[in-house]
Amino acid sequence: MCGRYTLFSDKITIEKQFGAACPDEDLIRPSYNIAPGSIRPVILVKGASDRVMGALRWGFVPSFVSDPSDWKPLINARSETIHEKPSFKKSFQRRRCIIPGNGFFEWKDFGDGKKIPFFIRLLDQNLFGMAGIHDSHSSPDGTEEHTFAILTTRANALVQPLHHRLPVILHQKDYEAWLDPVHPRPKSLLSLTEPYPTDRMSAYKVTTEVNSTRHDHPGLVTPVIK
Repeated sequence: MCGRYTLFSDKITIEKQFGAACPDEDLIRPSYNIAPGSIRPVILVKGASDRVMGALRWGFVPSFVSDPSDWKPLINARSETIHEKPSFKKSFQRRRCIIPGNGFFEWKDFGDGKKIPFFIRLLDQNLFGMAGIHDSHSSPDGTEEHTFAILTTRANALVQPLHHRLPVILHQKDYEAWLDPVHPRPKSLLSLTEPYPTDRMSAYKVTTEVNSTRHDHPGLVTPVIK
């Protein structure tokens, strides 16, 4: 599961890596404690190939939902079954997206009832893209809302002691294939959802302040040595 992540790279770095312009600088303000329900930048494709950066809410609601109050938003989607599940199938076929991030959090219970937070990041690059899907739905008052979910896969050896699931982190060379809405190839797309290499990631303890979404500052990703 991925239930909290960060995005603090600057505007130029994000635009350059993902090939999409930011429509609103406030959308990519540094955030060290992104929680479900918040509106975040997501890389989409407009038309056949043009990449755009959209403002979507984290918590997937399929287009067939007529009343969102009767649906629990889904923050994650299992990559192993995404091509089969009715809630995700159509979005996987035509509405894939990439979620920029600098790292994510997981919690470990060491047996004393207190869960210790860990920050997980890549070693070879500061900014990365997580595979996602998106959709739009209409609320009872007629307004349209755009939502997304982050794909997960089985955990690699680094994350396994913390959690059995891992966000699908895409290699930069695979961005184009993942976003391509014209020539979807389910089998080749699913091959992109393998766990990110263990030896290219790191994890370390951080402050328990991250437990509360009221806290959002750089100190949340500073290692705690104890």
